[in-house]
Amino acid sequence: MALSKPLKIFFAGLCGLIAGLVLFFPWDSSAEYAASKAAAAASEKNIFLSFQNIYTEGFLDREFICRGFTADMPAVSIKVSEARVDPMFIRSLISASKTGTLSFGRGEITTLTRQKLIWTSGTANIISDGETLYLDDLTLAGDVSAKGFINISTDTGKIVAADLTARFPHEFDRALQMLSNMQVLPLTKISPGEWRISR
Repeated sequence: MALSKPLKIFFAGLCGLIAGLVLFFPWDSSAEYAASKAAAAASEKNIFLSFQNIYTEGFLDREFICRGFTADMPAVSIKVSEARVDPMFIRSLISASKTGTLSFGRGEITTLTRQKLIWTSGTANIISDGETLYLDDLTLAGDVSAKGFINISTDTGKIVAADLTARFPHEFDRALQMLSNMQVLPLTKISPGEWRISR
């Protein structure tokens, strides 16, 4: 059945309105605001975040891009050259849940003993229910490699569930054992250079 002329005009106007909102919405400013809010919340838990540059790319399914990300914590420091988050707006609207993907480039972790763990790339699927951030199918490649999942409380920032196997150069076993003894991470040594994060 053909659409009536008024209905066609209505749908054309609605599409134009949506396109205008998407095109002229201040995405970059919103991304910077969200990052500053996240940094303020993290600082209350002794996690200090900083970003060199934050911006967005794309049209309907926009990617949020962060360059020069640093997270300083009491036990470790993390640096990432670039991280990309695709919130998958359309899929999230259809499924009524917050879903997305995370991909990041070269990064490093500096331990208490000033040793550095370096990776070249990583990916994860993200789901949030408001209380927990689920990082599924998490993979890291490089000098340090990992595969598994981690669930993090959005309220406390602590790991609430995890099953992740990671491989490190053998010389890092001492630093990792220190982190395990301090209960910074739920680490268990499987074999020299191979560790499991589980909870």
